[in-house]
Amino acid sequence: MDIPDQLNAALSGRYAVEREIGAGGMATVYLARDLKHDRHVALKLLKPELGAVLGVERFLSEIKVTANLQHPNLLPLFDSGEANGFLFYVMPFVEGESLRTQLDREKQLPVDRAVHIAVAVANALDYAHRKNVIHRDLKPENILMHEGEPLVADFGIALAVSKAGGNRITQTGLSLGTPQYMSPEQATGDRAIDGRSDIYSLAAMTYEMLTGDPPHVGSTAQAIISRLLTERPRPIRTSRPSVPEFVEEALDRALEKIPADRFTSARDFAAALGGPGAGTNAAAPSGGGRRDISVRSTWNGGLVALGILLTALLAVGAWRWMPNRTAVVVQRGRFALAFPDSVRIREDLVGQNIAISPDGSLIVFVGGSGQGVLFIRPLNELDAHPVKGTEQAHSPRFSPDGKWLAFIAANVLKKIPLVGGVASVIADSVIRASWSDEGEIIFERGTFGGATAGLWRVNASGGTARRLTALDTARHESAHTWPFVLPGGKAALLTVEHGGVASSELAAVRLTDGKVMPLTLDGASIRGVNPRYVSTGHLLYGNLDRTLVAIPFDPEQLRVLGPPVTVLDGIIVKGGGATEIAISNNGTLVFAEGDTKREAVLVDRKGAAHALLPAVERFDNPSFSPSGNSVAFAIDVSVGSRSDIWVYDVPARTMNRLTRDGNNSRPAWTADGKRIAWTVDVRGGSAEAIKWQSSDGSGRAEDLFQPGRDVWAATFSPDGRHLAAVIGGNGNQGDIHVAAVDSTTDARPLIATAKDDITPRFSPSGQWL
Repeated sequence: MDIPDQLNAALSGRYAVEREIGAGGMATVYLARDLKHDRHVALKLLKPELGAVLGVERFLSEIKVTANLQHPNLLPLFDSGEANGFLFYVMPFVEGESLRTQLDREKQLPVDRAVHIAVAVANALDYAHRKNVIHRDLKPENILMHEGEPLVADFGIALAVSKAGGNRITQTGLSLGTPQYMSPEQATGDRAIDGRSDIYSLAAMTYEMLTGDPPHVGSTAQAIISRLLTERPRPIRTSRPSVPEFVEEALDRALEKIPADRFTSARDFAAALGGPGAGTNAAAPSGGGRRDISVRSTWNGGLVALGILLTALLAVGAWRWMPNRTAVVVQRGRFALAFPDSVRIREDLVGQNIAISPDGSLIVFVGGSGQGVLFIRPLNELDAHPVKGTEQAHSPRFSPDGKWLAFIAANVLKKIPLVGGVASVIADSVIRASWSDEGEIIFERGTFGGATAGLWRVNASGGTARRLTALDTARHESAHTWPFVLPGGKAALLTVEHGGVASSELAAVRLTDGKVMPLTLDGASIRGVNPRYVSTGHLLYGNLDRTLVAIPFDPEQLRVLGPPVTVLDGIIVKGGGATEIAISNNGTLVFAEGDTKREAVLVDRKGAAHALLPAVERFDNPSFSPSGNSVAFAIDVSVGSRSDIWVYDVPARTMNRLTRDGNNSRPAWTADGKRIAWTVDVRGGSAEAIKWQSSDGSGRAEDLFQPGRDVWAATFSPDGRHLAAVIGGNGNQGDIHVAAVDSTTDARPLIATAKDDITPRFSPSGQWL
């Protein structure tokens, strides 16, 4: 009678063994049915040679410790016992695969996915270590993946075997631990094993998830252990530069050979993997995942460093601003607020879409799916609640008394009571707005086609709006935007654009006469967007390098009093200048933080994405060469229109820069692949010309098309004789024109409607557009 038959006979009435599903160093695993509960389970039978040297009673006594472990990332122990001399234990049967299976198939995991698995396992380790239970045999085979979440199996089993068998374990030839993931002290057996050994093993697994190989490899166990004791692992970022530096630093420390040099707890290791300021839950999985487009956002810093992503992590800082006119002194503490996908924060929508109540107790944000809705989240509660009547809303603002919410929907400024009710209209054609202490709203008014008509003012109860500012065409002003009314209601901060957000400067306007005064420091204008004032005497504003800056400011004299200081790095600053921060009267700062670097991927006809370039730049507008051997990208220099054209040689895996002045975007190949054309910003605003150059970078860039109006994109016909381009119309909307390549001055409109007509592409025959 073979072993399964013996087991079925011995366990009759309790379990029905169906088949063997795996085998390891200590046990053989069988799929069995728990007859009492009518469910499948994993029944693990200790190897006979191991069971022979273990006392049954002692083993069963030691394994009880594992039965008392309860954690979401630990596979629980259902049962244990002895059957005809066989020692067995029973765990849930997981419908999924092991981490080993994933690694065998994928070799390397996405960075945010690997970090999430590591943090989840570290949290389970921390729980068990606080119960004085050490795993001793962490390896990918013991990590089971269920619904995307890792479950640690066999927790404490190695410890139970070790304690039950003592020194007699060596008689079986069994080594407790796997060389590739074994800590140095476990390999040498020269000291007591504690939780720091498990931390080492987890770091070794994480290293393999990121690089494709464990830290030390060799042809034999002895060779691996020799390298483990004498060599340092290869630096991760040399082979995978997309791994954040803080992740590499965390793994370096966790893989130290001396336990005293590692993290003292798995909780500390998890926090380090989460990045600067992150809690142990900072590496939450990315929910909806990366965007399924050919250049997609990874936001891996957001999942690994606190911030809003597509899954919406909101980082909240409690800041105490000390009144110091020459410097910004900050005491801060940070924590993350996580939201489910159904309530995810919509940082992708237009506007500055987070707000905090004056007393700092409530956060309001644009969330949900589709075109979004406002949600309220009290800081002392776990759930966010939708605000009825705020569909399609953006740019929420609290009234100064905290009793009302103002928001913009379809360019109409509305307000709604915080306690609930019907939204009422305040003004139309509104782009951005600020609510003053005096019950007045200052707003940016837009015209048809999106052009700005300066700042206006209206009573918060509604009524007739009055113009506040007019654009100074002599200074080439193109917009007065991002108003923020200062305390007392006598003046407001604003951003003045000169042709676009990339050429923005900070200014103040007197509400008494509408005079706009640029803010200067040592005679130079201050570049920035979306200014706010803090009552301790500081002006906060965003920079296009995605930093939040503070500068001492006198709101009475409307003067800057000292040099700027960077407060936060890596915050979300959108293309229109929206800086995702909000600050309350008590100094609580809410901010959205994220890394907007994008991974370039190839998507096949089945929809499967394959990595082309890691998220080391902000890639945009990919364009394949006709041969398919090269891809042209715009790579952003900063937020807004600042970007340059690069060419990636796919077979050679090399990047070559085509332009260098930061004014170029939207590359397009000619039909023969010999040239690349792109739109170019010639005056610091919207693109107003198309240039082209040899795709190998030789020669000089030449003017191809300069229509005298905004031009947004171009594409070439298959025969190379014509190009189609989007050109701004009289109302600034986009119309599609077609021109002969050798005579672009004769461009004729092909599609001209009252809407934006964009993204032209020729059919392969060249007869359709």
